[in-house]
Amino acid sequence: MKNILNFIVLAFLLCLSSCAIGPGHNAVKVPDGDSVILVGTTGFEALEEAPFSDWYTSGYGTFTADSSQTEVLTPLLEEVDIVVFMGTWCEDSHREIPKFVRILEATGYPIEAIEVIAMTRDKTTPQEYEAGQNITNIPTFIFSKDGEELGRIVEFPVENLESDMLKILSGQPYKHAYDWD
Repeated sequence: MKNILNFIVLAFLLCLSSCAIGPGHNAVKVPDGDSVILVGTTGFEALEEAPFSDWYTSGYGTFTADSSQTEVLTPLLEEVDIVVFMGTWCEDSHREIPKFVRILEATGYPIEAIEVIAMTRDKTTPQEYEAGQNITNIPTFIFSKDGEELGRIVEFPVENLESDMLKILSGQPYKHAYDWD
């Protein structure tokens, strides 16, 4: 009996390590009803693989960033850190994440430098990356510089992603969709 239990634990650990997404990332594909979701740190390249590629490549392929706005965004993004909390199960993430990637690619921002955290439907991760981050809705895009949060876009932009990013990064007044103070 003990050998069977040890075998099951070993098989589970091997599955977790083989299911991890990308170097330096710990996201794993986990069952979620009739589908599979990612949970943990990942990169946007993981979304190019099934089963996520259906929504990601479609959204990515149909969106074109506004070049006049990305031109202004480019210098504002220098030395800015970005953390994205998202859900591969979330329709809002399906809509906004491909657009966000296209915008940042148009600015020349290093996509691989973005910390991407895939969450469960409860908006949690086993590593508790969300602790202290006040994640109420996803996707949440957090922009920081020198360790200080500049602002965030929560679930959907107020105007559009480019305009909201411009307001945040240029220091203009900005309140995300759930900031009612």
